Amino acid sequence: MESRIQPAMRLTPTSGQERYEFLDVLRGFALLGIITANMILYSLYLYLPESAKVSMDTYSTDRVLDFLELLLIEQKFYTIFSVLFGIGFAILLTRAQAKHLVFQRFFLRRVWFLYLIGVAHAILIWHDDILQFYAFCGALLLPFVRARNRTIIVFSVLALMAPAAIKLVGAIPPESFTAPRDLLFDRFGFTHATRIDIWTSRSPADIVRLNLSSWFNQLDHVITSGMIFKIFGCFLLGFYIGRNEIHKNLQKYRPIIKRLAVLGIATGVPLNVIYASTFSSESWLQTVSGTLGILPLSAGYASLLCLLWMGPNGKHLLQHFAPVGRMALTNYVGQSVICTLIFYGTGLGLGGTMGPTLYVPVGIAVYLVQIMASRAWLDRFQFGPLEWLWRMLTYGSRIPLTKRAIV
Repeated sequence: MESRIQPAMRLTPTSGQERYEFLDVLRGFALLGIITANMILYSLYLYLPESAKVSMDTYSTDRVLDFLELLLIEQKFYTIFSVLFGIGFAILLTRAQAKHLVFQRFFLRRVWFLYLIGVAHAILIWHDDILQFYAFCGALLLPFVRARNRTIIVFSVLALMAPAAIKLVGAIPPESFTAPRDLLFDRFGFTHATRIDIWTSRSPADIVRLNLSSWFNQLDHVITSGMIFKIFGCFLLGFYIGRNEIHKNLQKYRPIIKRLAVLGIATGVPLNVIYASTFSSESWLQTVSGTLGILPLSAGYASLLCLLWMGPNGKHLLQHFAPVGRMALTNYVGQSVICTLIFYGTGLGLGGTMGPTLYVPVGIAVYLVQIMASRAWLDRFQFGPLEWLWRMLTYGSRIPLTKRAIV
């Protein structure tokens, strides 16, 4: 088989007419949950000692909101986002196969540049980046291109159950990958106790050094918690949905979606009450309830949104999420840029000064700004700025950005 894509038959970026609007809506909705979940990290509240949290005037409401975040938001929305990545993989693969084009080299190039964007994001802006791990797991989808549906589902279930197995048997102990962090801390003179001070009041160079050092915390967490397996399991699940074109036939699957909404909420909420109540204990009960409860609740959210979308006024009510979802990469990184400008010393330096009572509204306000900015941007341009850059790097050619350029 010819391995080189001929210029006339090159795979081209997805146009606005080729997009599935509900996927953009769901992606935009997921980004609202993602920024809400990440605010505890952006605000540096997670790094405060308990005594500092207790001394805040908002402590009583902070505790309630912290519990509700664990119950309703924690891990639920990156789960949805990960499934959507798998659906996107299937859509790209289907388009390539329809044109009889070689897909593997194209996709490896695509995830390589996603990885580089993630590295830049982690070091220069916010160390808890997830894009690098998405790129790695994305590349692992390629061996499943010709797999049967049953094989994909089996491996998806195994990957989704792996975090519980890893934690219950202690297969990968915490702090297994933090030695480079400790070496960098020693070299730069950092300590765990001085992190908030460095992020909020030191030079941009020190912030970059701390981001680089702390990236190994993220690496350690993603691997030792089994999160990397969960991401891959969600990718496979999304690939199954996409290759079977379920996203293109929502009305056909409406009865199944209804049942999934009911079952997801009915099983997910009680299990996540246990998960939230036992979160700080890191016990076997917390591990099992999280493993069994997070995906169903995520599926319940997505199914309810889908049913609303198919309702009489659904598209009118949910259309505001679509522009944010069309610019998902830009808005994910943009959330980090805006929030670090609010909480880090590169901007206002407000990190460590507020709890959930205050930082949750800040996160929602940032998201509302993104809705307006995304809509205004897409009125004039056909891609978000990072999406445009990523596409040009992937396709290896100049792509018009403005809508006027393609008229």
